[in-house]
Amino acid sequence: MKKTTISLIVVFLMLLSACSKENNGPDGGQNGYPSSLRGTIYYDWASEGILKVSLPDGVGSAFIPDNSKLNNFDISRDGKYKLTVVNEQTLGKYPIRFTLSDIATGSIIEEFVYNSPGLNAYCRGYLSFDNSHILVLSNEKEDGITILKRNGEFVGRIYDINGQELGFNDQRLWLPGNALLIVHHNNIIRLDPPYTRGSLLKEMNYQDWGDLAVNPAGNQLAVRIANHVYTMGMDGSKLTQVTTSNFKEAVPEFSPDGKYLLVGTEYKQTGPFGWMWTLKIIPNDGKNYNVDPIAQNTPGVIPVFVKGKNKMEMSGGQMIWR
Repeated sequence: MKKTTISLIVVFLMLLSACSKENNGPDGGQNGYPSSLRGTIYYDWASEGILKVSLPDGVGSAFIPDNSKLNNFDISRDGKYKLTVVNEQTLGKYPIRFTLSDIATGSIIEEFVYNSPGLNAYCRGYLSFDNSHILVLSNEKEDGITILKRNGEFVGRIYDINGQELGFNDQRLWLPGNALLIVHHNNIIRLDPPYTRGSLLKEMNYQDWGDLAVNPAGNQLAVRIANHVYTMGMDGSKLTQVTTSNFKEAVPEFSPDGKYLLVGTEYKQTGPFGWMWTLKIIPNDGKNYNVDPIAQNTPGVIPVFVKGKNKMEMSGGQMIWR
């Protein structure tokens, strides 16, 4: 199979950042959330599997049972479809099952088995904005970045940027129009179909940064720099710190309307490969919010509760807001 090498072109895009007004938080998780909050938050917690809480009513429930063979899951931007990627490895065989299903009915829309070039059974999959394609990520160099149609049909594979191999931990995100956003070393790069040329959006000259997220409109980014969360335009302009505490914040996620940010607070390592954090919501209005646990009832900071519980929800894996 012919390898695709990306030629990098420096292009800066000036786009408008989204804003919103400050809101009050829920009253201890008993009577729901501000009516302006919408959608469903999905999060992975310990041995309970994938859980969810609907907004603004605050009703929580199980979504995907705990399954050690589940590589990852994704939810379509419109909240209608669920993608699960399951490791079906057996002795000498490394199949990965991709299943796209309708959340409301449970019916299967597409299903196929994928075998990675590097024989990696821990590949992950992510739906494009329009649900037509799947981005397949792997920890094997031989796999590169694979792009499939949602029925499993091969579209393309990217192995390097300007001859430099893609890093194992580099992020890759979908953008509107089936474009890709790739973190490569300290660069944020945009690739448009057919993924043969890249545009440098921003060079990140920071020693510790990551956890990149893109808003639903595709014109704003959230990112962790050191211990706190920042937002910026797609070209890196208007870089603004939006969280502060005596601890670490990470893994930001935009709300479906882009007016809020879900952030992991009190982020801490629990083992060689484990982390955990408390879920909180802040307005995406460019202000800096104190999410420290000591700073209780900070205006605008909304702790994520499940209705009827008296404690904040926590996550230790994927976190999605749709």
